[in-house]
Parts: sequence; C-alpha cells; structure tokens
Amino acid sequence: MYPFYLGVDLHLKRSYVVLMKEDGQIIDQRGLPNDRMKEYLTKHVPRSTYAVLEATRNWPFMYDLLTEHVERVELAHPKDLKAIASAAVKTDQIDARVLSHLARLNYLPTSYAAPLEIRDLRQFTRHRTWLVGQRTQAKNRIHAVLAGYNLVSPVSDLFGVQGRECLVQWMKDALRPAAVRVIQDNLDLIDTIHKQLEFLEKNIQLSPEEEQAVRLLMSLPGVGKITATTIVAEIGDITRFGTSKSLCNWAGLTPRVRKSDEVVRHGKISKEGSPYLRAAMVRAATAAVKKSPRWRTVHKNLSRRSGKRAARVAVARRLLTVVYHMLQRNEPYQEDYEQKGHSDRGA
Repeated sequence: MYPFYLGVDLHLKRSYVVLMKEDGQIIDQRGLPNDRMKEYLTKHVPRSTYAVLEATRNWPFMYDLLTEHVERVELAHPKDLKAIASAAVKTDQIDARVLSHLARLNYLPTSYAAPLEIRDLRQFTRHRTWLVGQRTQAKNRIHAVLAGYNLVSPVSDLFGVQGRECLVQWMKDALRPAAVRVIQDNLDLIDTIHKQLEFLEKNIQLSPEEEQAVRLLMSLPGVGKITATTIVAEIGDITRFGTSKSLCNWAGLTPRVRKSDEVVRHGKISKEGSPYLRAAMVRAATAAVKKSPRWRTVHKNLSRRSGKRAARVAVARRLLTVVYHMLQRNEPYQEDYEQKGHSDRGA
C-alpha cells in the first residue's frame, strides 16, 4: 500500500488528475494544461505516491515526468481497463478517479512501459518501416500509370539499372506529359527515401546488450540485422514474459479460442499487440522456409492442413518461440534446436 494514489486522465493538451489517500478519500481533483503538470506535481503531490495513467498515444512524456516526482508509476492497459471499469457515464473526472481506485485496490491491468532506450530504438525501426511503406506506394503508383498505357516491365526489377533505362525510354516515346510528371516525381521520391533508409540504417545506435541480442538473433535462418533489431526493439525486456506462449500471445500470433462445454473452436490469430513484431516474424518465417530444411519441412507439413498462408503464420509463431528461448538462454540458433526441459516446443 502507498499513502497516496494519483490518477491521471491524459489528453493531448490537458489532463484531469485525482489525488486520493489510501482509504479512498479524495484530497484534490482538477483539470490543468499538460505544460503545468510539473508545477502541480512539485507543489501538491507527495513523493510517496503511486501514480497511474492510461497508455494513450502521448504517454511517454507524462510517464517520464511522473517518474521524476513520485515513488511508483504504472501504465494502465486501455482494453483491459475498459473491460473492468466500463461505465454508462464517462467523464475525465470519473476516468481519473477509477484509475486511482484500481491502483489502490491492487486491481490495475498494467501495460509495459518501455524504457527510454527501447523507445528510441522503436522510433528508429518503426520510422524505417514507414519509409519502406512510402517507397512501396511510390513504386505502385508508377506501375499503375504504366498499366494505363498497357506497358509492362520487360525486366524483373523496374527500378534497377535496366528498368530505369526502360522507364526513361517510355517517358520519351510512349507517355503523355501528365504521366511523365507523375512517374518522375515518384522516381525522385523513391531515390530520396532510399538515401534516408541508408542513413537511418547506418546510424541506428544499439546498447551493448541490444547489440548482443541482435547478433544472437541474426543466427536464425533468414534474419538480417534490420529484422533482428526490430524484434529486439519490440520485445524489449524478454524477462517480462514468463513463457514463450505469453510472448506469442502478446505478439498476436496465437489463434482465438472459443470454448463452450466440450466444443472448442479455434479461429484466426488475434492480431493483438505489436503489429511490427508480428510483421517481422512473418518476414523471418518466409525467409526461413526458403533457407532452412527444418522450417521448410515444418511449413510443408502445415500447408497440407491449413494452406500456405496460415502455415507461414504458424511458422512465424514457432520461430518466435525459438526467439524466446534464444534470448532467455543467451544461445545462438541451432537447426536441431530442442527446448531442454520446456514443454512448449518451438516446432
């Protein structure tokens, strides 16, 4: 128990706070601009306070600020919080009060608050993913323009050396000015993004522990430095997961289950948690199936029952199980990897 509990209903510009004692008596409640929160914490909130805020888009700055001024800070999981404390009447005051009460009663559904270094690494890797998506959109727009003229690339890579030469020729001889302008603008965008990606990949900073984890994961078949870095950034501290199954659940790679009496139905994967980790594991699975005899066999066997797409997702889940044990044991990948006493096997 803590002497004081602070619930913070955080918004983009303003927040509503409720400060209460351990017996539930409200000492103070008010709405204030976020830029005045530091002053409020200094003047009105004791150090021996347990503070709670919801994991909204702008939680990091408030979490760091609270950490400087109070004894304990927790993030509340938005989805679980809604399931526990949904109400017909919902106001900022009620939300902040509910957060304080749940913390006081030790019934708060918490969410992982990544440390600053992991947040920085996530910003790098997620920004890179966004840039790659923008580059892909630019390429697709060029293909769409060419399709309108019934032009199909004679080479596999339209944006390689030979493909660019073909584009230049079409722009001279076959395309109208509007189409030429659209293609040229998108080519310029592709080149700019390519330079940004090169700079970004050269300047990603890793701590010694992160560097070690990345090197470890690069021993997986088909996992390069970028994919390994993304996995490390999204997982964060591997010890927060008690089992490999909990990690797979968090990544949204496990199927939904509906059970009634003796009838059990398995649905599609939940897609909860980090979409970046899920996408990285599916990419890793796609490469592993091509490079590893073990995973090729696993994928082939699963494809007979579920089809190729579902089999690839299942391989991604099994690979994430292997990732869990690699990071837990600090051991590189082995093609004949065994779980050594663990009941949840990787394949």
